Amino acid sequence: MMEQLEQKIKTEVEGCECDAVLAFGVDNFNYLTRTVLPFAEHYPTRRAVAVLPKEAASAVICPYDWSQAIKDQGWKGEIVAYDENEAVGIEAMVKSLEELLVSLGLDGKRLGLDGSRITKALMDQLNIRFPRAEWQPVDPLLRDMRITKKPGEIGFIERACKQADRGIVYALMHLEGAAENPGYTIAEFTERIRVHVNENGASGVGLLNTAFGTDGQMYYTPQRGRVKSSELFRLDVSAHYMGYWANLGRMGVTGKPTAEQEEAYRENLRLKAAAHEMLKPGVAANEVYAHVARAADRQAIGFWKEAGVGHGVGASHYEPPYLNLSSSTELRPGMVIALDIYTYGPRQELIHKKDVYEITEEGNRKLSWYRSWDELYAVTGFRATH
Repeated sequence: MMEQLEQKIKTEVEGCECDAVLAFGVDNFNYLTRTVLPFAEHYPTRRAVAVLPKEAASAVICPYDWSQAIKDQGWKGEIVAYDENEAVGIEAMVKSLEELLVSLGLDGKRLGLDGSRITKALMDQLNIRFPRAEWQPVDPLLRDMRITKKPGEIGFIERACKQADRGIVYALMHLEGAAENPGYTIAEFTERIRVHVNENGASGVGLLNTAFGTDGQMYYTPQRGRVKSSELFRLDVSAHYMGYWANLGRMGVTGKPTAEQEEAYRENLRLKAAAHEMLKPGVAANEVYAHVARAADRQAIGFWKEAGVGHGVGASHYEPPYLNLSSSTELRPGMVIALDIYTYGPRQELIHKKDVYEITEEGNRKLSWYRSWDELYAVTGFRATH
């Protein structure tokens, strides 16, 4: 099925106004090459670039230690590996790019690049090395290519959702019967999530945050303190399988939930249900948001409006379309949406149940189906394993 994606990319590149398309961003590189750069998100000063000419074979430029991983993933084009010791910072990569583009006769041509993914320092280097080239941002082209997915891509996202959810559940098993005795630090518990997500087959973990008690009032807090009884907690995880991302949010409580905690969670689910009924072809992103806002007003449920009510996932864990007030993008079959609405708990904790859906011809299909999470996960049992 990924052959369909390869043909789609080839057709779009040949139809654009540029003589070649270059991708410097990690997500765009992964998308255009169908390969994953090892831990590239964690090394922003290291650079790789995918080069897709109209009239020549595609090539990638990368540090030496990434070249074998790209080859092992089935890349059939040229691989130009550079030595990072030859120059300072990005200069070694730009030097190799110059040699490649000159050999292809592209150094003075119109070259498209993902301008939103590069720094001013890199753009300055490109202008110095290629004074005759006409650089043109092609971010809209890449956005439109990525916004709808082929079945193979959706299959990878669905698999990533299962891996992330299983990792969360396995980590929660460590807490069963042990919230305070012997007890865990929040940092230790968070690390257990990462380990179990990877053990379930994920090829990488991105966003990872746990927030217990009043720390949950903020979107992100440092992983500090210890797990305590009777606290509402929020788990946020993004992970990818072969470069395609899941982005999930889960809620639980240490001990038996109070009536107030349960009602706060039910409020969130009611708004999520309102959004869910709008996930279908032909509905604009801001119409989904407006529908949720109206439902919240009718039911007197407060929600964090600035965050919107969802976004796309694919070759990155946060991408178009964005379900907010300002986006008029129309939902289409093949789009993949992370539905995400934040409401408030008894102590003003942020509450959400973030799930991932494929937009289909008939409506939508849930990809994060491994566990329903229709109730707060109550950590009350006893550990038989781990």
